[in-house]
Amino acid sequence: MRPAPRISHTSTRFRTPLLNLSTLCLCLLLTACQNSEPEQARSEAETIELIQDDVVAVQTGDSVSKTAFTGTIRAVQHSSIQAQVTATASAVNAQVGQRVSKGQVLVRLNNQDNAARLAQARANLASTQAQANQARVMMERKRRLLNQGFISKVEYEQSQVDYRAQLENVRAQQANVDIAEKADRDGTILSPISGVITQRQVEPGQTVSAGQTLFEIVNPDRLEIQAKLPSDQQSALKVGQKIEYKIQGNPAQLTATLSRVSPIADLASRQIEFFATPNESINSLSIGAFVEGNIVSSNSISGQLIPLDTIQDIQNKPYVWAIRQNKIVRIDIHVLEQRYSDNTAIVSGLQAGDLVSRVKFSPQNEQQPVSISQTAENASG
Repeated sequence: MRPAPRISHTSTRFRTPLLNLSTLCLCLLLTACQNSEPEQARSEAETIELIQDDVVAVQTGDSVSKTAFTGTIRAVQHSSIQAQVTATASAVNAQVGQRVSKGQVLVRLNNQDNAARLAQARANLASTQAQANQARVMMERKRRLLNQGFISKVEYEQSQVDYRAQLENVRAQQANVDIAEKADRDGTILSPISGVITQRQVEPGQTVSAGQTLFEIVNPDRLEIQAKLPSDQQSALKVGQKIEYKIQGNPAQLTATLSRVSPIADLASRQIEFFATPNESINSLSIGAFVEGNIVSSNSISGQLIPLDTIQDIQNKPYVWAIRQNKIVRIDIHVLEQRYSDNTAIVSGLQAGDLVSRVKFSPQNEQQPVSISQTAENASG
C-alpha cells in the first residue's frame, strides 16, 4: 500500500491566502468606486446661480464722446458802482432786487464844495473871456493905427502877444470848469447798465469815500456758463460745440453752445477758461449756481457699451467676466472710451449675445455652468 501524495496539501495551503487577498482588493475597489461616483456627480451638477440684475447685455452702436466739466452761471453784463468823490449821501433811490434802466439816478451826494468850486471856475472863465475880448479889441485898434502910421509896428505886435496870452488863459479856465463840472456830476450817481440791483451798500446820510462800492448791478436777461477745463483736454474746446448741463437744484437737462475760449491756460491751475451761451431761458435766481455738464463732441465712436465698473484691471490689461453659452468666461477687451459721468465704457472684443457679469469671479470659476433667475425671489427659492 502506497502513501498518499502530499502535493494536494501544499496546493490547498497557498490557495487560501490568494483568495483572501483578491477578495480584499475587490472590496477596496468597490469602496473607491462608491466614494468617487457621488463626488463626480456633485462636481458635474454644481451650477452658479445669478439673478437678472447681476448681468448686463452687451449693446453695440455709436457713442458720442463727452468731456465732463463743472462751472457756474454768471451774468454777461454786470457792474460794480463806486463813489468818485468823498461826500454824504443825501438820497438813495434804488433797492436790492429793483430793476433799473441805464442812466437812472441811483444816489445823490451832498457835494456842496464841488458845487462852489464849479461856480468859482465858471466865474473865472467869464472873467478871462472878457479880458480876451478886450485884448482882441485893442489889437484891432492898434492894427488900424499902425496902418495910419500913428504907432510903431512893435506896439501892434505887443497887442497880438497880449491877445494870444488871454486866449490861453481862457483855455486854462475852461479846463478848470470841465474838472469842476465832472466833480459836480460825480455827486449824482447813474446806473451804467440796465439790470437788477443785487447789492446796496449805502444809506441816506452815510458819508462815502472815493472808491467805495455802493451798488452791484447785473443784467439777468443775458446769462452764460463760466467753467474751466484742464489743458490736456483742450481738444474738446471748440467754439460752436454743443453742451449738455444741469443747474444745481434743477433736475432739467439743458443745452448750451460754447461761445468763447480763453487763449491761454491759467499759469497756476493749468486750466483753460471757457464760456457757453444757454439755449434755454434761465431764471435770474440761478446766477452763481453750480453747473455740471458735458461738452459733446461732433465725432462719434463705434463700439460695445458696457458699465464701466464691470471692467477689471482697466489700467493694465482690462478684461470682464461674462456669460457665454451659459458658462463663465474671462474675456480680454480693449477700452475705447471711459465716461465716468454715466458709468459707461465703450469697448471692443465681446460677441453678440454675451452677458457681462457685475459679479467678480475667480479663475477657478471659469467654464462653470450658470443659471440666471429673473428675480431675487426666484433665485432664493
